[in-house]
Amino acid sequence: MKIGIYSLLVLSFFCGKSSFASDAFSAIKCGSEISKKLIGKQVKNEKVVAIEARHTRIGLKNVGTDDISEGLLAGYWMICGNKYILLEDKKKLRIHDVIQVPDDPARLVEFTGQCTVHDKEKPELIFAVLNKEDGVATLSAQSAWIVDEKKKAFKKTSAEGMRCENVPSAPPP
Repeated sequence: MKIGIYSLLVLSFFCGKSSFASDAFSAIKCGSEISKKLIGKQVKNEKVVAIEARHTRIGLKNVGTDDISEGLLAGYWMICGNKYILLEDKKKLRIHDVIQVPDDPARLVEFTGQCTVHDKEKPELIFAVLNKEDGVATLSAQSAWIVDEKKKAFKKTSAEGMRCENVPSAPPP
């Protein structure tokens, strides 16, 4: 009887331990459809260095976060050598949508805010990848998504004629 109880305790310890270590990035394998694997997963509320240390096999590196709105956060992650933007619910810590974006800081910059299309302001919140240009107030968009705050999703939109504010990026921490 004692052996059975001890066996159950040991088994529950190991099962509990493995589920504790599991997080949104646990099922990711380089070469798989990373975006699809992340959607709906929970983000653990813990130090980024601990998350990165658990996932060195996929080269996981947090490269920043942005407050999108009162309830949404954009988490920027390098995974398997590619840059992904995770649209996360701040309260539930759940990933609602993911997009892969090019990572070329010498030529491109990410932007979240209001943009214009053919000199008309778009009312929607836009996430865009912009072409870097010196000495101009607005930058042309290479690619863009509307941030649907109600559906908590990115919706691809045309970047043709789109220009967004040239906001200087913050220096690295």
